[in-house]
Amino acid sequence: MKLNIKSLEKLVKQGESHTLEFKKTTGQLSAIFETVCAFLNEEGGAVLVGVTNKGQMVGQDIADATRQELARELNKIEPSAQAEVHIQYISVKENKHIIAIQVAAGTHVPYTYDGRAFYRNQSTTSKMSQHHYEQLLVKRGQLNHSWEEFLAVGYDINSLDHNEIRRTIQDGVNVNRLPPEATRDTIEDALVRLKLLDQGKVTNAAMMLFAKEVFPAYAQCMLKMGRFIGTTITGNFMDNQQIYGNIFKMLTETDHFMRRHLPIASFFQTNQFERIDKPALPVMAVREAMINAVCHRDYSVRNASMSLAIFDDRLEVWNNGTLPPQLKLDDLKKTHGSFPRNKLIANVLYTRKFFEKWGSGTNKMIADCRADNVPEPEFTEYSSGVSVTFRFKEPIGAKPIANNRPLVKVRREVILEIINKHCEGASIQQIIAELSHPPSQRMLQKDLKYLKEQGLILVKRSGKNSTWVLKDQNIK
Repeated sequence: MKLNIKSLEKLVKQGESHTLEFKKTTGQLSAIFETVCAFLNEEGGAVLVGVTNKGQMVGQDIADATRQELARELNKIEPSAQAEVHIQYISVKENKHIIAIQVAAGTHVPYTYDGRAFYRNQSTTSKMSQHHYEQLLVKRGQLNHSWEEFLAVGYDINSLDHNEIRRTIQDGVNVNRLPPEATRDTIEDALVRLKLLDQGKVTNAAMMLFAKEVFPAYAQCMLKMGRFIGTTITGNFMDNQQIYGNIFKMLTETDHFMRRHLPIASFFQTNQFERIDKPALPVMAVREAMINAVCHRDYSVRNASMSLAIFDDRLEVWNNGTLPPQLKLDDLKKTHGSFPRNKLIANVLYTRKFFEKWGSGTNKMIADCRADNVPEPEFTEYSSGVSVTFRFKEPIGAKPIANNRPLVKVRREVILEIINKHCEGASIQQIIAELSHPPSQRMLQKDLKYLKEQGLILVKRSGKNSTWVLKDQNIK
C-alpha cells in the first residue's frame, strides 16, 4: 500500500505493535532488518524509520549512501525477499523523510537475516530458536514438495513388488489410461511413466504403493481392522487385526475383512433363477471410502494408521489427515473439486481405474447407498483426521445366538464341533472353510490356543501341516 503523509500519521497513531515498529534513524540498520526478517516469518508488518519510540515523526536525511545501505542489508535476507519488501520515502519536513519499509508475509518461510532467523514477540523482535526454525523448514519442504515425492532412503527398485507394478501397467492399458506400448516397459521405465522414480531413485510414493516390506521403516503403512460386539469401541470384539503392507495389500485385506463380517442377504427375484447375494452395505461404497483414505492420508505422520471398524449398527473408516483448506465437510455432499494430498498415489489408483473421476468419490458413496436403500454416509473430522460412517438399516448384532451368549464362546464351540468331525485332525484351513463367519487366521490361532490351554484339544502335527484333534481322540 502506497503511503502519503495523512495515512502515515494515522499509522503512527496506532503505536508500536506486533506488526508495526518505529526506529529513529538508519543508525539502527541491523535492528531494522532483524524486524523485517521477523515480519517475513510471520504475518508481515511495517518498519517506520525516522519515528521515535514515542511516536514523534522527526524524519532523517536521505542520501544515495542511505539507499545503498538499505539495499545491501535487504540482500542479507535469505531466501530473497525483494518481492515482499517495499521501501518508500515520505517527506515530512524540509529535507527530512520517513522511510516506510512495508513487509508482506513471506512465501518461503523461514527467512534469515545475516545468517539468523527472527520472530516477533508482541512488539519485540527476538532470535528464533533452532527448534522453531527447523519446524518451519520442514513445513516449507512440505509446501514445496509433498512427502510422497521425497526419496526413499536405503531402498531401490528391488525393494518393490515387480508383479504388482506390471499388473498396474496392464490394468492401465486395459482401461485405456495408458498407451499399449506401456506393456513393453521395463520396471524402471514403468516407474518413470508413473512418476515414481526420481533420478533413478524410488520415492516414498513408490514404497507406499509397491513395497515388498514396509515395517519398520514405513510404520505408517498400517491398517487396523476390528469387528466389535455392540456399538462402542470399548466392548469385546470378534476379530481384531493390524496389517502392515503397501496400499494394494491394505485394500485387498479390507475386501476380505468385509466379506467375513458383513451379513449377506440372499433372495430370488421374480422370473430369475439365480440367487442374489446382497451385503448389508454397498461394498463398493466402503471400498471408495478406503480409496479416498489412502489418497488423502498424511503419510508424514509415522505413528498414525488407517482404521476400519465394524460395530453392530455401523461401519467406520478413518484416516489421519484433515480436509484441504479449499473444502469443508458440507462440500463433500455436493459437486466439488479434487485436492488429493498424495497426487502421485492418486494418479496410480486412477490409472488402475480404482476410481473414475477426480473429486467424485464422496458423491459416488452417497449414490451407492441411496441405490441400496441404506442411510447416506456421514462425514466428520476428529483427532486430526476424517471419518466416513456407514449405518446399517438394521443392527447386525448376533440375533441367531441363543441366550445372548458371547459370540467368541459360540465360535469356539463350533470349532470344537468341526474338529470332532475330523477324526484324523482338522487343519486351520479346514476350520476356516467350515465356519460360516470365519475370523482371521490370527484370531483363529488365538481360539485354538485358548482351547488347548483349557485341555480340550491337542496338536497332532506341528509346523505348516499341523492339525488339531480333541484331547480324548486317539492320536496316531
